[in-house]
Amino acid sequence: MIRPLLQLFKGYQMLVLGDREFHSIKLANWLHSKGFDFVLRQKQGTYIRQDNQSHQRLQSLGLTPGISFFLTGIQATKQKGFGKFNLAGYYKRKYRGVVEPAGWFLLTNLDSLPDAIKAFKMRSGIEAMFRDCKTGGYNLESTHADGQRLMALILLISIAYTCAILVGRNSIAA
Repeated sequence: MIRPLLQLFKGYQMLVLGDREFHSIKLANWLHSKGFDFVLRQKQGTYIRQDNQSHQRLQSLGLTPGISFFLTGIQATKQKGFGKFNLAGYYKRKYRGVVEPAGWFLLTNLDSLPDAIKAFKMRSGIEAMFRDCKTGGYNLESTHADGQRLMALILLISIAYTCAILVGRNSIAA
């Protein structure tokens, strides 16, 4: 799925963000081997191993609201032959009586907790755009467009989305 995009963005620094559907250590290893930065959310049942310790599931790390941590050089599977990466744990604190349903376990090759959290938070904008394109005002799926027409629609949506973001930023600054 990613390979066709590699040619389009050759020469650019890329950051790949993946939610729990993309928690694969094989994907992390491949992205790292290609020189890409990545932040991949992991499932709570994923096993990790820190140096000189036994394997443990992420859910045993005690991630609760208001807690964050950054572990370096962890092995993110019981399988051998994969590189070591970093793990960011982040659970937003309870705010005005509201607590998020779960925290984030983020496998990454970024160097710090703030970088990993900032990068993964960009997914919220992506999710909003997906919702807009699929079932929101654009209803892209119901057009049944393909080829040139689909590309033209996506380009128009991208321009509209960018304009909406720019207008929003200008109204905040005013």
